[in-house]
Amino acid sequence: MEKIKVIEIFSSIEGEGSLIGYPVTFIRLEGCNLRCVWCDTKYSYDTTDYMELTLDEILYTIRNYKNKKVCITGGEPLFNEGFDILLETLLKEEFFVIVETNGTLFRESIENLYTVYNNQIHIVCSPKPFSDYKVDSKLKNYISEIKLIVDEFLTEDIVKNFLSFPVILQPEGNKKRFFQKALDIQKLILEKYQQEVRVIPQIHKIFDLK
Repeated sequence: MEKIKVIEIFSSIEGEGSLIGYPVTFIRLEGCNLRCVWCDTKYSYDTTDYMELTLDEILYTIRNYKNKKVCITGGEPLFNEGFDILLETLLKEEFFVIVETNGTLFRESIENLYTVYNNQIHIVCSPKPFSDYKVDSKLKNYISEIKLIVDEFLTEDIVKNFLSFPVILQPEGNKKRFFQKALDIQKLILEKYQQEVRVIPQIHKIFDLK
């Protein structure tokens, strides 16, 4: 039976983005194709400290949490070879599946499954400066929201390129200076393009949650 490399499975609230506050079971897959300097989950890649779990073992664990929403995260979950079968299984089990991705990769399973399960898939794309904010052209058709980390690299010009999607500005590390920068960008976007973007910090970190 196929096994999937998993770093951890845990229950918490969604602490980021438009679904903030919902109870969610997180499945953190092993591996990533980027090496972002401010990554807060560096333990998810370049490691042998992972579990190799079957789908039955994963389902047994997440069912015990009783949450209706499951987030596949990483690292970069699309970099993990177990992503396809995990996504399909969770959707067939009628979970609402959140996928957190940096946007640089695409898997045909997303396209194939979206035609049937589009109401159960929520893709959060967080383009990174370390990949020049590139997003795979095929993935763009399935993105539910764009989450941009507000750091020293993010500019108004970068944000405006994503205004065809709902945009979340997330201050890096909940730092006050980046929160102010996010507010400044939000104001500029509204004034110049008459479009609203949202500023949302990482709520789980404020309350020291997983």
